[in-house]
Amino acid sequence: MSTDVLRPVTREAQATAQHSAWLPLIAIFAFGILLRNLVVANTDVSWLITLCEKVLAGERPYVDIIETNPPAAFLLYMLPVMLARALALRPEPVVDAFVFAGVAASLWLSAAILRRVELFSRRTLFRFAALFAAVLIILPAQTFGEREHIALIAFLPLLALNAARASGRSLPVWFVCAAGIGAGAVAIIKPHFVPAIALVALVAAHSARNWRVVFALENWIAAAMLAAYAALTFVLYPEFVQNILPLVAEVYVPIRSSIWKFMIHFGTPIYLATFVAIFMLKGRDALNAPFSLLLAASLGFSFSYYSQMKGWAYHAYPMLALVLAALAIAFAQRWPLTLPDESPRARAGRLSSALALSLLAGTTFVWMNFAIDMRPLYATISRSVSNPKVLAITSDIAIGHPLTRALGGTWVSRVSGQWIVTGAKILKLDEPGPALRARYDALEAQDRNMLIEDIRRAKPDIILIDRIRFDWHMWAKSDAALSRELENYRPLDEISGVLILRRK
Repeated sequence: MSTDVLRPVTREAQATAQHSAWLPLIAIFAFGILLRNLVVANTDVSWLITLCEKVLAGERPYVDIIETNPPAAFLLYMLPVMLARALALRPEPVVDAFVFAGVAASLWLSAAILRRVELFSRRTLFRFAALFAAVLIILPAQTFGEREHIALIAFLPLLALNAARASGRSLPVWFVCAAGIGAGAVAIIKPHFVPAIALVALVAAHSARNWRVVFALENWIAAAMLAAYAALTFVLYPEFVQNILPLVAEVYVPIRSSIWKFMIHFGTPIYLATFVAIFMLKGRDALNAPFSLLLAASLGFSFSYYSQMKGWAYHAYPMLALVLAALAIAFAQRWPLTLPDESPRARAGRLSSALALSLLAGTTFVWMNFAIDMRPLYATISRSVSNPKVLAITSDIAIGHPLTRALGGTWVSRVSGQWIVTGAKILKLDEPGPALRARYDALEAQDRNMLIEDIRRAKPDIILIDRIRFDWHMWAKSDAALSRELENYRPLDEISGVLILRRK
């Protein structure tokens, strides 16, 4: 027998092993930072940063600048925007830094919970941390920093806590409170995510054979936070409740993808294929805790994607991120790194499973990175005017954001785009009765008049007119008052289907 086997492990060897365990995490964070400079900046995050800046400058949300979502949508970014303002920095890297810090804190807290109850070895926890770091930092691609992304970051400690609950373990109250606050943040960010919190608690209760888990402290904390947020929204933002919410319900929420397109589009096929792959690898064991908690969380988050039926990638991110993480774990359990005397059949199974995992994760990454890229407009506009006042006539928020911020410009419209007109026009295609048609016509006129007022008031240097899927230039020219305002502008160029007008 070799004497190496009998030699005790030295402190140096232990330190080397600990350091090597950190290397995958460090590499993932480093690549994630690099990735932020390679992909197009997120449209919604850019718009919400702009909204935060305007609120800090004294403008009133839902009055002077209109957002379709409740106040948590922009308040989520307020602290990093305030910090960037105090330090005279651009908000974008500060927001990114906050998100990276959130990922690190979430992974640390989740690992601390699981280590406290000794569900997994230290080595396994490091592997889980690397996996979920990749899911939270690399997989989001262009959707990095979206509300859905931040919600999943806040959700992970609750998932770890429920894994402990499912095994019958108890935890110190501060762990419970921290996970409960994260769950409350998830519910506040988007109430559509409440089913994920509820379903995970139900599965944990079933596994522990203890239905009191459903009413555990963390869930009461989350419920109290959501109730307090709803009450404060009514008190502090009455314009949202009285004016914007009914309008959103009338012309924004009803606009959905067709069921056929929705079912064959990327999200659903990826989701179903991943579930099939998991059950092929694990069989009925997939229904046992703690693995089943991942699937329950994914199913809970899928409520948001399937109830809204917009078909947008970022809506699907949490459900796909969790189910892909589950598939990666199932693959690692079914096909460990070393298998003695692996047969050709087993080797083929390992390779086909690895290929399936790679294809599903890669397709998800590519879908998350789909974005309208307005960077080709930058050179033309910046040569014509510096730090321009910008307005866009479009149904797509991506036409003006993040381009306006990249130009060092100022967004001067009260809205991110003509979402009211868009909704009214689409709803009119369903051939409603005379009363509803008159209502939609009135809403279209209201949106058009607001656009005219913004052009007259702000006199933007640049107007971007979207002609990609709908000719908004023709729409604008069809109204005499709006057409007269556009006579004060000359065309600079048309790039990527967007007409660029410069004030004369």
